[in-house]
Amino acid sequence: MNLQSFKQNLGVLFSVTMILSVLVSSSVVAQQGATISGRVVDELGDPVVGTSVALHRYKAIEDDERRVPFVPFWQKPVNLDGSFSFVNIALTESVSFVVEDERTKGKILSIQMGELTLYPGDHPHFGKVRFSLEAGMDIENVVITVNTNIPPQVRARVVSADGTPLVNTTIYVAVQRKSLDGTGYGGSGGTRQTDAEGYFVEDLQVDDDPRFYALGVEYQGLFAKVPPFILHEGQPQVHLLLTLDGNPDPLARPPVGPPSTALTAFLDPPTVWIVNPANGHAYKKIHCDSVVDATAQATAENAYLVAINDEVENEWLDGIFGRERFWIGLNDATEEGQLVWDSGEPVTYTNWGEHERAGDNTEVNDYVIWGFGGRWEMVAPGSSQTHFVKNAILERTDVSVETLSEDD
Repeated sequence: MNLQSFKQNLGVLFSVTMILSVLVSSSVVAQQGATISGRVVDELGDPVVGTSVALHRYKAIEDDERRVPFVPFWQKPVNLDGSFSFVNIALTESVSFVVEDERTKGKILSIQMGELTLYPGDHPHFGKVRFSLEAGMDIENVVITVNTNIPPQVRARVVSADGTPLVNTTIYVAVQRKSLDGTGYGGSGGTRQTDAEGYFVEDLQVDDDPRFYALGVEYQGLFAKVPPFILHEGQPQVHLLLTLDGNPDPLARPPVGPPSTALTAFLDPPTVWIVNPANGHAYKKIHCDSVVDATAQATAENAYLVAINDEVENEWLDGIFGRERFWIGLNDATEEGQLVWDSGEPVTYTNWGEHERAGDNTEVNDYVIWGFGGRWEMVAPGSSQTHFVKNAILERTDVSVETLSEDD
């Protein structure tokens, strides 16, 4: 039997919307409630974190079903394994069994109930799949498969200073994202609800340029944050633990209104150092007015303008920082024609641009910038070539400062 015949025989109309409503009709025939349980999974069978399952009550009105207004509905987030369960469902009215995921823009691929598998497909909106639910009925092992198009996200657990999870609690969350030199800025946040184990999920906005993210929470004037982290391409989820700087009052009322400005002030991190796993050195992009300013900042941080010693290091820098021009530590300002690194290391590798003519060395062009495509250019400070070069890369071998590994 094909899908069209199956739908005609059962009177089933499927919807492509992310909300699948399964209308459950019954009259008051017994006091014993029904049970519905199952899992929500993605195409690979993995649990979909953040999915909610709800039961809405309906009444039949002239052969139609209308949701009862102003009547609370039962809703539960799925567990960590994607499972959900409703027990003792009162059959006082019709109910709508709803599976939804507000974070995703995908669609439901299939609904498996025992030996029966339904495929919604691409059909008109607001369709419903109708079933009869009787008192005492136990519908279990329902598998809802969704097409996840899930954005990168943070999955974080909030605990008190003594390690107790902050469960089923409304908290304030703030997220900041910055370019690696600390100039570009964006943010999001608001109130979030932790689950029965103290977890919440926060979607991340990802830009084309490399960014680092900082995340913090506030509850009852207590704060917690994690070190800034970089989201890598293809990394769907970052797992974090946030430990509050105290133990909250269990009898206090939940927060009302926007988060305090103190959360933003608490969260705002400094520009971070990033560790290159190939050599163990730490690197940081800074904003500067000139190469002289960049050198002064490097000295103040016990660092130097980056020295690039081989193709591997050059490619790593290109992957992390290489979307714009910046100053590097190569120059012949002291002795014309004698290129040296600020670090004092010997010059063992160069990557001149195609038209650079072995560095295009002149008495004016004494310094080197990283150009587009990771190619190097000899330039003169204050020239038109350097007017918009407002960044530099610092390097240091002492990584005792707070740093991020590329694998973090």
